[in-house]
Amino acid sequence: MLKSRLIIFLITFIILLIGAGVYVYVNQPKTLVQATTSSLIGGDFTMVDHNGNTVTQDDYKGKKSLVFFGFTNCPAVCPTELYNLASALDEIGPEVAKNINVIFVSIDPEQDTPARMKEYVSAFHEDFIGLTGSVEQVATMAKAFRVYYLKVPLEDSEAGYTMDHSAYTYLMDEDGQFLTHLSANNEINDIVAKIRDFM
Repeated sequence: MLKSRLIIFLITFIILLIGAGVYVYVNQPKTLVQATTSSLIGGDFTMVDHNGNTVTQDDYKGKKSLVFFGFTNCPAVCPTELYNLASALDEIGPEVAKNINVIFVSIDPEQDTPARMKEYVSAFHEDFIGLTGSVEQVATMAKAFRVYYLKVPLEDSEAGYTMDHSAYTYLMDEDGQFLTHLSANNEINDIVAKIRDFM
């Protein structure tokens, strides 16, 4: 009888331990993951904007920012994403949109001069910001945002190459801290909904 009670006690104790472990796993890691991700994405940078001005991360504080990395010769992904972001801002409306920076960062500084970036971003939205810089400056900012990019030889290209790159848009808060990301090919309504969740 004593042995049976001991077995029942041990089984109950193990079940309680498992339950407590599941509770901690479900309820705590979300905050931990968010905090860890926030510290991993974003950081200090010095770049050149589409008007030729030297800028840093501090120039964009005070507003939330949507940050997307790409290049002006991109055949499909970049123009699609910028079009979708412009459409999302129109959908959100000017009162909310005025509190959001949309920043397009070139990962092809050899081709993307400030003048070229200005012409490119203005074709999508008058308030979009284009950033470029030296090869080293671009590499530093891309590293801060954990962005992958690679120059790939391409005979059919006028430049002789194209750029392979990741295609996430990062939503940063007013202090430049990571909030969430948008994957490529999101529907405009989904972009609007996700932005509104953090406004």
